[in-house]
Amino acid sequence: MRLLDLIAQSSPLQSGVPPTRPLPGPHHFAQAVHGCPLRLVLADDLTRCSTALAYAEGGPLSGCLDLVRVPSERLWVEWSESPRVEALSAILETHIKPPVTGGRAGALVNSDASGRSGTIRSFWSTPDDRVYCAQLITEFDLNLPIRGWNHSIAEVFNGESTAVYEGQGSAFDALLTHIRFRFDPAWVDHYRLANLSNDRQSEVLCTALGYTAFIMPMLIALFLLLASKGSVEQRVVKLDRLNRIRRHAGKAELLEHVEAFTSLRAQRHGDRTHTDANTCVGPRPHPRDNPQRGAVPSRTVKLSFH
Repeated sequence: MRLLDLIAQSSPLQSGVPPTRPLPGPHHFAQAVHGCPLRLVLADDLTRCSTALAYAEGGPLSGCLDLVRVPSERLWVEWSESPRVEALSAILETHIKPPVTGGRAGALVNSDASGRSGTIRSFWSTPDDRVYCAQLITEFDLNLPIRGWNHSIAEVFNGESTAVYEGQGSAFDALLTHIRFRFDPAWVDHYRLANLSNDRQSEVLCTALGYTAFIMPMLIALFLLLASKGSVEQRVVKLDRLNRIRRHAGKAELLEHVEAFTSLRAQRHGDRTHTDANTCVGPRPHPRDNPQRGAVPSRTVKLSFH
């Protein structure tokens, strides 16, 4: 089953979180997923393409951040984890361990009206349809660097933000300055009561970052591809007939969503695969844009990545 439906149909009894712990579980976000005006389910090729663009050599995303907009103030994005992890492992030349093998992952995005800043909640499911909610909340601001300095681990476990760094001065590190992470307040209270040792705090934080830190760059790449011409094809999935059958059988209805897949074509050059997005034009007019304030700035860029 799609992850979005697992969350939308979740209940406290299915969350896997002991009732004595007031920790956020999937059921806390069922209404939020129901209320998303746009729900995207990525095909494997688009997942691979977005991951490749996010971590492409030379960091092309850092030069295009002004073109990126979250396409809806409330947005659900979902993908299969295997193609994302495989693409990421190949790019970083190291094995990336997913939260689960063969599962699905998703992000619940809440942005401001400009589509330039907001928060992300991450989720993943197992092949047997168990659903988990990430402990960390991702915060992003594509207008301003928000990463700041790295707080101590003890401060992070008291609610301060943490961040990820690459090489100083690199293009990809410039992208990371717009992203930071913090524990959900309920998890802060939980860990405060648990009185974890420094080593255990470090272990927990590294694991939590491993589950969430690689997602936001992929989403930024996805939003850029969505804004470009001819890079992404979308198909609205209508479930009226299936849902009538499910209602008749006393089952919960499935949520309509949009399937998105790439229309880019990779080309082989020797032993490497080369992909071009030839016309990426932006930013597109946004509902907040007022034509009387002047023309919306735009430009055309060419994205190339291996």
